This record gives sequence, structure tokens and C-alpha cells, in this order.
Amino acid sequence: MSWFNLQDFLRVFSNPTDTYWWFGREYFLKHGQNWPYEGVEPPEGYVYPTSDGFKCALLGAVAITFLRFAVEKLIGEPIGRWMGVRHKLPGTPPGENPNLEAFLKSHSYKTPSNEDIKLAAKDQNMEVREVETWIRRRQRERLPSKLNKFKESFWRFIFYTFAFSYGISILWKENYFWDTRYCWVGFPELTWAMKKSIYYYYLMEASFYLSLMVTQFFDTKRKDFWEMFIHHIATLSLIGFSYYNGTYRIGSLVMATHDISDIFLEGSKLAVYSKLKNVANFGFACFALSWLLARIMYYPYRILNSVLFESLYIVDYFVSWPVYVVFLIILQILHIYWFTLILNVLIKVLTTGDDVEKDDRSEDDTPPASE
Repeated sequence: MSWFNLQDFLRVFSNPTDTYWWFGREYFLKHGQNWPYEGVEPPEGYVYPTSDGFKCALLGAVAITFLRFAVEKLIGEPIGRWMGVRHKLPGTPPGENPNLEAFLKSHSYKTPSNEDIKLAAKDQNMEVREVETWIRRRQRERLPSKLNKFKESFWRFIFYTFAFSYGISILWKENYFWDTRYCWVGFPELTWAMKKSIYYYYLMEASFYLSLMVTQFFDTKRKDFWEMFIHHIATLSLIGFSYYNGTYRIGSLVMATHDISDIFLEGSKLAVYSKLKNVANFGFACFALSWLLARIMYYPYRILNSVLFESLYIVDYFVSWPVYVVFLIILQILHIYWFTLILNVLIKVLTTGDDVEKDDRSEDDTPPASE
């Protein structure tokens, strides 16, 4: 069994249109093979992967973006206000000061060094304490309101709950959901045709992550902004590759594995913003447990193991195999990184007895409390 053929692997990068996403029609025809569904209609209830799927995903991303804003405005915001979530942050406004505004802006609105603050106080003929107070108030004023955060989490909670419920409802009936070896049985000849229910699942997830790729730049800024950006790229790449070359079985398992913990994450955030401390603590505990079970245990033991070993044992090496491995490992590295942040929160709660106030995995930094 040949695990890796460097010449074949490099060939897929020589000309992107040559391989047509590494298992496309042009690749098969050029290398003397028959395209599996040349002129053949898919079985009833099935579809073949085509470029139309990517076009639909782009249109779906636009539709999901509009749907998100509608859900946030028409449902999330009224519920947030009813729960007592305030739109404006409490505290004294900083007051107009164009010179200090320019000074703080030059530091990207981050807290300047003590020396810089002293120089600014001297230039403004102000006390150092006055400048520090103005900076804290201005930084607090720039923070997104709890209501905005509530609306974002509300939308994501709704989506992840629906996506996970739909995914499990269709995967529950599949043999590869219970035994990952079936992900590779008959590959690739018997796995080109995709059930329409799985196709809609793929379309929904791809549209959602495409939307996130854009709206992430306008949403509440997070400490792990670029980690999330890499995560979205890796996820979309896996969705696209697995859709087009007949490995949607393992791809659908990856999507379902990721959705479940995000339900508890967004639910615990909603409880935090609503000041439901006990609910927030319970939700965060469920989030940590689901992350451990789904992404730290199930994901590497079942999904990574299936791609790394079961696939090679059952179908031998295929040219896109190394790419799958790379993106799956990138996701696992991010899983471990985020889990360390989750553990930091849990340790803090257990050692100090404090309630869960925020999720260190994603919430942005906030300045010290101001008077």
C-alpha cells in the first residue's frame, strides 16, 4: 500500500483547473478514467456534486446574513430588553476632548503607557488621574453594549440549535454515524451521489460560515479574532473538499461534532448578559463538558483516526488525503488551544467561587471598572 505519492500530490497544484478540485471530471478524463456519473442521472433523492452547489452556498450566505439581522432586530432585541439587558453601558460619559481623543486613537484605543499618559496630562494641563479617568470612560463608551452582544449570541444560539438538531436527525439513520469505517466503504465510486438531506445540511453550514467570514469583521471584536478566522477557513475548506470529492460522510460528522458545544456556549452567554448567574454557570459547565467529549475525545478518536488510518486501510491513498489531514489537525490544535482557555475559567470558578462572568475563549478585553 502506497501511503503517499509525492508526484501525484504535487500534480494537483500544477494547474487548479486540471484537477477540478482534485477529483473532478477533468481530472478523471485526462488520466484515462471514466467520470463516475458522466451522462447519468442521480438516483431518486440524491444529487451529484457540481459547481452549482458553491453558487447556492454564496447566495445562501447572503440570505443567512439578512435573516440574521432580521432575527436579531425583530426577535433577539425585544427578548433582550424584556430580560433587562441594557443597550447603554452604565457610567459617566467621558466628555468632549478632541486632543485626548486623538491621543487615544493614536494608541488604537488601547491603554497608553504611564509615561505617555503623563506627557498627555502635561500637554493638556490636566492631572494624570484626570487623564486616566477620561481614558477609562472613553474605552468603556466604545465597548459594544450588552444588548448587541445578546443579539449576536441569540442568533447563533438559534442557528446552532437548528443545525445540530437537523444534522443529528438525518445522520442518526446512517450506518457511518455509528461506525466510521462505513465512511470509506465504496469510496469513491459509490459515494459520489449525496442524499438531498445531506446536501441541504452542507448548503446550510457552508452558507453560515461564509456569512461569518464577512460579518466577523463587523461583529463584536474578540480576543481570538484571527484564530476564529483560521477556524472558518479550515472549516469551509473541509466542507468544500468533502462535498466535491465524495467524502461528505466524514465531513458531515465533523460539522455535527462542532455544533453541539456552540449551543451551550451561546446559551451560557445569553444567561450572563441576562444576569441569570445559576443558569450561566450550569450552561458553561455543559459547554465545557460537551467540548471535552465532542472535540477533545470524539473528534480525534473517531474522526481523525478514521481519516488517518481507516481510510488508508479501506481505500488506500488518494491525492487529497494529505490536505484533509492538515485541515483536520489545524482544527484539533484550535480545539486544544480553546480548551485551555475554558479550563482557566473553570479553575477560576472552582478556586475563587466566582460566577462565570465571561467566556475567556471569545470575549474581548474590557478596561478596568470606572467610577
